[in-house]
Amino acid sequence: MKIFVSGGTGYIGSAVVRALHSSGHTTVCLARSANSAEQLKKTGSQPILGDMREPDFWVDEVKSVDGAIHLAATFGDDMASADAAILDGLEKLAVHRTSSNRTTFSIVYTGGVWLYGPVGDETAVEGSPFNPPAEFAFMVEHRRRLFAASQLSACMVHPAMVWDESGGVLEEFIAEAKMGNAPPITGNAETRWPLVHKDDLANLYVRAIEEGEHGLDYHGVAEAGVPVGAIASAISRKFDSPSPVVKTVEEIVDDIGSWAACRAFDQTMDAPNTRDALGWNPKKPDILKALL
Repeated sequence: MKIFVSGGTGYIGSAVVRALHSSGHTTVCLARSANSAEQLKKTGSQPILGDMREPDFWVDEVKSVDGAIHLAATFGDDMASADAAILDGLEKLAVHRTSSNRTTFSIVYTGGVWLYGPVGDETAVEGSPFNPPAEFAFMVEHRRRLFAASQLSACMVHPAMVWDESGGVLEEFIAEAKMGNAPPITGNAETRWPLVHKDDLANLYVRAIEEGEHGLDYHGVAEAGVPVGAIASAISRKFDSPSPVVKTVEEIVDDIGSWAACRAFDQTMDAPNTRDALGWNPKKPDILKALL
């Protein structure tokens, strides 16, 4: 298949593009700059210059695609409106496809574990009620919009906290530890993070675009919940830096933005339906083993 990917140069998106190519698919990716376009060309992807906020300027260039994986987000004040704009473009692609008597247009939309709120021991599984923070509530509404659209087949992937040995949710911990500083923990060292390695998650996106069913949620999670203090301590030991320091949620929000308060959510998450329906089984080691 030829798949349109938004956010194809990002941390998760670049892994998804690689996984799609490894599975025999081709990709077309939105690029906001010439530099991003060059990065995409090096991966074997076809870049399309454009902004997710302005689909009218690029949608005609990607009408030949078979489906779309939407990963891009601005994480700014315009996050909801930018997301709505790209959905406008994707729905136009779907209308073009169905009006051309081709098969149903497939979309994989991205949510996340934060949409369930601080569930604690009430483990979030597929079908659990959403309790999103205000900053991300639009994703639940946009999910309803896609699931109600008759001209497409849409499913939603909810990643846990995404990591690899050098980045993702570990990036700030590692950067501070390498400088000889204490990794900063948000709120409480006992806060649990559900986790998934980015390569395992990328393979889930491939399964979802290939086999996902309309109106279903899929969970990208390998470890149900690991205390963030244990993760940060493992990084301190690995880089011989001072022990982690706990910062208040208010301090983190002042530094990064209001959405960063979600890092203090105590959460557990599982994916029983995803594993059964898509045959997805994470392969990467547990995070604490990987950090030894």
